[in-house]
Amino acid sequence: DSPNKLVMSPIRGILTTEGFALPDPNKPDRLSVWFSGGKIECGEPKDSHEFEVWKYIFGSCNAGASPSIGRRPSQSERLLSKRRTFREGAFVLAAKLMLGASGFNDGMDENTGEMKYSFSRPIGGHGKTYVDILHLDDNVRVMRGHAGTIYAFSRIGEGAT
Repeated sequence: DSPNKLVMSPIRGILTTEGFALPDPNKPDRLSVWFSGGKIECGEPKDSHEFEVWKYIFGSCNAGASPSIGRRPSQSERLLSKRRTFREGAFVLAAKLMLGASGFNDGMDENTGEMKYSFSRPIGGHGKTYVDILHLDDNVRVMRGHAGTIYAFSRIGEGAT
């Protein structure tokens, strides 16, 4: 009973967050993290029905026929689907002013289904967003994030010892 009649089954998306980390000046085993942007893209094969639905939902104008309902949406349906509420508009304005946010209004790349955004004033920093290094050797790194999440990384491929 989804309110969105276009999506008959889940569509996987991939969210990639970009940023950088620097040593914390006060704690030797801590890296402070800043987030500077990212992207969201469809996690389904490009030749799948789900990718066509993704493009219809996130595309620039929703101008084509709906891949699910098989008819062209009316002009009012297209306008309503792209219009922001007052609250959403306020969040966008705040993001532009406080973070230097850009890219989120550029729309989706129609070939890849990718949407990108960036911040000229990154989010995070010393004492706000960090990871503590719990274990580090030539092949494994284990870290705990500021919210308690444990991250474990292992080296694979040619660099592994």
